[in-house]
Amino acid sequence: MTDRPSLTLVIPVYQGGSFLADSLQQAWDWLANQPRATELLVVDDGSRDASAGIVADFAAHHASTPGRVFTALRNAENRGKGFSVCRAFLHAGGDFVVFTDADLTYPLDNAGVLLRALESGADVAYGSRMHAGSRYIVAPSFFGKLFSRHLLGRTFNLLVRMLVVPGVHDTQAGVKGFRKAAAELLAGRIRLSRFSFDVELFAVARWLGLRLADCPVMFVYRKEPSTVHFMRDSLAMLRDMFKVRWRTLRGVYDQQPSASVLQELRDGGPRRGAVTAPTVTKAGTAGPARRSG
Repeated sequence: MTDRPSLTLVIPVYQGGSFLADSLQQAWDWLANQPRATELLVVDDGSRDASAGIVADFAAHHASTPGRVFTALRNAENRGKGFSVCRAFLHAGGDFVVFTDADLTYPLDNAGVLLRALESGADVAYGSRMHAGSRYIVAPSFFGKLFSRHLLGRTFNLLVRMLVVPGVHDTQAGVKGFRKAAAELLAGRIRLSRFSFDVELFAVARWLGLRLADCPVMFVYRKEPSTVHFMRDSLAMLRDMFKVRWRTLRGVYDQQPSASVLQELRDGGPRRGAVTAPTVTKAGTAGPARRSG
């Protein structure tokens, strides 16, 4: 096993104080069982709760594990999951980059399935809840709500396939993997930073001719988001779909990202005078600490 990471596992988090410590430990333990050098990269999206302290404490207690490195980034302010993931794409040290939701709704073993697809030649491997091999773990009390959300989700995906990315049956599952080169190509071209960034990610990947692979996932249905927020967010995502479609028609994704866009991603926020870029905390033995910017 070399010191240079082969796999970077990315966990973007916002206001995750109630579960983050457990998720980080689970991720660290899972990485310990991988037959390769690994990196755990956490991006705190400007959380105002205990998340930053939890990340700092974790780094302090996981500083000397051979073959694993821990990297923490913090955005200057809340920028959205899409921004955080794209920032991680630029900072990741691994040849393969996998991101997953911070509450581990998608158990970490899903990452192994994506890795096999990437090693077999895919540039982007994504979890699909519509794959014939996918499985759900659902408490009985959620059965009725799961059906309604499934119906709404299928309607949304039908629109996605009609307007943006034909053939992709699940853009929103919270676990996706990339070859490092593909991740870097995507990072600066994705303009949307919140709920719809996944849709734009697939649109850009398809536009660039990247090879996509859909993979089965295990999905744990733990909580029910607010219906009001779900409906509001769905309308926003519909609007964003038209934005992505328009950008595709105009050839926006052919353009190389500007140096300022890439620098903003690396720094975790726009430069404001002499304000110092957010610090990168790094622990482990995979090399010297990297600084943001």
